[in-house]
Amino acid sequence: MKAARLYGPGDIRLEEVADPRPQDGQVLVKVEACGVCPSDIRSYYGTAKQTWTPGHEASGVLAQIAGGHSGGPAVGDRVAIDWRHVCGECFYCLTGNPNFCERREDFQIAGFAEYTVVPQAVVHTLPPNVSFDDASFCEPLACVLNAYRVIHAPFGADVVVIGAGPVGLMHAQVALRHGARVIVVDKLEPRLAVASQLGAHDVINASDGDAVAQVLELTHGHGAGAVVVAANSATAVEQAIAMARKGGVVNLFAGIYPATELRLDPNLVHYSEISLTGSHDYAPAEFALALRLIEHGIIKVAPLVSNRYPLSDIAIAFETARDQQALKSIIHPHDTEVS
Repeated sequence: MKAARLYGPGDIRLEEVADPRPQDGQVLVKVEACGVCPSDIRSYYGTAKQTWTPGHEASGVLAQIAGGHSGGPAVGDRVAIDWRHVCGECFYCLTGNPNFCERREDFQIAGFAEYTVVPQAVVHTLPPNVSFDDASFCEPLACVLNAYRVIHAPFGADVVVIGAGPVGLMHAQVALRHGARVIVVDKLEPRLAVASQLGAHDVINASDGDAVAQVLELTHGHGAGAVVVAANSATAVEQAIAMARKGGVVNLFAGIYPATELRLDPNLVHYSEISLTGSHDYAPAEFALALRLIEHGIIKVAPLVSNRYPLSDIAIAFETARDQQALKSIIHPHDTEVS
């Protein structure tokens, strides 16, 4: 089969590799769609120390079950792939944080390939109305849902989302469904336009004036009840803290690369009782919930897809995503002409 193999920074090659063979407890999936994630971009432009096939936001058709069918999706079913297989028994699983499972089964989906092998337990049958492209959003949407375990914004609160990429736009929609008044901040007008189309009440172009001052003006000087940083920017984190109201919460959703340090006045956090939180990955239940929200159109993901590429154009897809020339780029491994 064909697979994209990452050899090092900026060096990804389409190669013929051996067909994967599932072992007991595993299934073979014909990959139909796999989204390009910021973590894929970091790997592509980072310092890869081993040759591997990236891609984890994947969906496809169940092609083979090793050992026969034992319940769950059957051969021929359309499926989404969850890449978090937790034990359910360790300290973190039993204390409500399965995203930190100590005995998690780590495996690579290797979604930028024509076929992949994954544990049988991590495939979810797709409802008829959910496309392969839609299903590729289950993983990032599950991460967004996980953040709302620590974002305790009451109904009607002002919520600011910094960063209007695909993840930020899902954050905006989830906040809207929680009854929030949503303000989206970004530097790119096309992305802000999509935020408005998806229901954001206000948008702020951060390249046009002081974004903190504009948030304070929109909130009558109080600041936002919750601020989500969905941008790879230490400056955005510092601005987020300044945008939060007394008693507000700031969620550091996006990782910051390369690693850096923040300038933080601890008295601002102390006297204003600002909660500074992070969120990472998701629980299996949140993956299932993400699929349900997409199925019923509660969270709209189709407007977030801007580019589709055949597997042969994966380097172009990565470069487009890195340069923020698009929203979501999706690879279709079995198509030769997609756009």
